[in-house]
Amino acid sequence: MTDLHRIGLSTMGAPGAGKSTYLLALCAALSRGVRDCTLHEADRNADVMVADGRRDLGERGRLPEPTDTLPRRHTFVYAREMRPMAHVHWADYRGGALPSFVGPDGSPDAEQLLWDVARAHGIMLVLDGEQFRKPVGPERREAVARETLTQQMSSVVTDTLTARNREGRPLPSVSIVILKADVIDWRGTDAPRRLTDLVEELRDLLPAAFAKRVVTAICPVSVGALEPTADGGVRPDSVNPTDVHLPVLFHLACFYLEERKGLDARMEVLAADRAAARREAAALPPVPGRATRRAHERIALRLQEMDRAEHAMKRWRELCQAEAAAILPMLRYVPIHEGGVLATWAGTGRG
Repeated sequence: MTDLHRIGLSTMGAPGAGKSTYLLALCAALSRGVRDCTLHEADRNADVMVADGRRDLGERGRLPEPTDTLPRRHTFVYAREMRPMAHVHWADYRGGALPSFVGPDGSPDAEQLLWDVARAHGIMLVLDGEQFRKPVGPERREAVARETLTQQMSSVVTDTLTARNREGRPLPSVSIVILKADVIDWRGTDAPRRLTDLVEELRDLLPAAFAKRVVTAICPVSVGALEPTADGGVRPDSVNPTDVHLPVLFHLACFYLEERKGLDARMEVLAADRAAARREAAALPPVPGRATRRAHERIALRLQEMDRAEHAMKRWRELCQAEAAAILPMLRYVPIHEGGVLATWAGTGRG
């Protein structure tokens, strides 16, 4: 075990959905800290570059340049109460990577995106809130699916879930991040838009995210109104991040819960191994001799190693339990589904 956990997050979204802008808003919010939780670049130079991007957006209204075929990779340090807890690995891919071909005639970043998704602890599906301003009924469903690339997302997520089930690996947590949630007509002139209605629309667009055993959070967030200016930027005073930290905190909570579950399973195996070693020692011949003594010594060493391993696992299990317990209350208004139904362990979601 290392001092810091390594957590991989992979994002997918259509071109223009706002993934790069969202990342800057996320860094702005969590670099200051949200309820004792912080996030910053592990590399000092990279941290300066991200800070410059945040300053360009928040003070000059300058949007980030679109990501090219070389993804922007980040390693963030997640800390709570000034204590570093994990390295969060994040890759910012261009929106065009998702619908691109792979292979010799395809795009290298498209193949790398699929590789990252297949191994990620958490998958973030980023959608443009403009598409959900009004209800997505049957007459608009296919058009919205094409614009948001949810058909491609569902295919990639399904492949990942299928492969991990086959290999016996833990499933990734999934967040559906609705950017520009401020444009959604929540009050409505005829009838208010409810979050529960949005969830049902997303269930139709992304059924893989509501599959058996999959834990999914629906997170409407906003970077602000981002009112455009004549020079192609936005008004700085229209940058007002809201709830941008919630998807990342959700994935962190899921990681710690899954890690705790894995440690429980490993400790059960360790307990069985210890019991077997003790039975082996008890079965040794009672007649003293060099061979018997050496066998006892070997078993004693194995038991000492097991004790050290158990001590380390218990320590990390307590840490994982404490982190999950600290984060989950921050998600009490986030609809979290497990296997397609609201997860009771996650608190209550607003409607």
